[in-house]
Amino acid sequence: MNYGICSNGSRDTGYVTAIKTAKILADLGATPVFEPGMDEECPKLKEIPGIVFADFTKTDLKAVISIGGDGTFLSKVAKYRELDTEFIGINLGSIGFLNEITLDDLEKDLSQLVSGSYDTIDRTQLQCEVFNKDGELKGSSVCLNDVIIVRGAKPHITTLVLSIDGQIIERFRGDGLVVSTATGSSAYSLSAGGPILMPNMKDIIVTPICSHTLNGYTYVATPESEIKISLEEIETAPLICPDGRDFIDLESYDSIVIRRYGKVLKTICLKKDSFFSNVRKKIVQRGYFYENR
Repeated sequence: MNYGICSNGSRDTGYVTAIKTAKILADLGATPVFEPGMDEECPKLKEIPGIVFADFTKTDLKAVISIGGDGTFLSKVAKYRELDTEFIGINLGSIGFLNEITLDDLEKDLSQLVSGSYDTIDRTQLQCEVFNKDGELKGSSVCLNDVIIVRGAKPHITTLVLSIDGQIIERFRGDGLVVSTATGSSAYSLSAGGPILMPNMKDIIVTPICSHTLNGYTYVATPESEIKISLEEIETAPLICPDGRDFIDLESYDSIVIRRYGKVLKTICLKKDSFFSNVRKKIVQRGYFYENR
C-alpha cells in the first residue's frame, strides 16, 4: 500500500519526523511516497529502501499523511481533496484538533494505520461562491473548516445581510461572520461563542463575531441549506477567508453563497476517546502549551 507523506519543514526541522515516518512505514511493508522535489529538499530520504517520489495525483494512495499543525493539514486537504483517498495527520503544532497521531505514539499508530484497524469519519465540506452586483461569478472555493467574512484593514463595523434558504434572517453589524462545518465548530466558531458539533454531523453553523447588536445569535442550518451573505455599500471592504486562505477582494453589493460541497472528506480515526472529552482535553492542553512556551 502507498502512503503519501507531506511534511511542513518549518515545523519538522530537518524533516526528522518525515524520515522516521517513512522508515516505520517501510519496515511495516508499506510504500512511503513523497512529492516530487522532496529528494532534493531532504537527501536523507533517498537512503530509505523502497521510498518513492511521485505526483500524488498520479499515484494510487491509501492515505495522505500530513506532518505539522492544523494549518498544514488544511493546506494538504486543499491540495489533494479531489483524490479518492483518506487523510490523517501527525501533530507537530500546538495541540492539533485535526491531527490524530502524536510523536509519543508514532510507531504504534502507524502500525495500526497500516493494519487497517481504524474507523473513518466522513466530514462535510463547504463550497463558497462570490458573485458581483450583476450576478456574475467572481470566484469559488472549497473548505473543510470554515468561511470567515471579517472586517478589513480599518476597524469599521461591517454590515452583512444574512439569508438562509432565501429568507433574510438579520442585517448583521459587527466584526463579521463565521460559516463553519462540524469540523470547524471547534475552531474560530467556538472562539466566537458557537456550538461544538460532532465531526460526522452535516449541519452548517453561522456564528457572529463581536456582534454590535443585542441578540448576536448563532444559527445552525440543515445540510441542505443555502447560506447567503450580501454586502451593502462599503467604505472598507471586509476580508473573506476559506480555511484561512486568501481568496478574492470583496466589493460593494457582492454576495457570498455557501452550501455543502458534493463530496465528503474521509479522515482516519485511530483513537476511541470520547469526542467531547477529547476536545476539552485539547483546549486545556492548548492553554498549557502557550503558557509554558
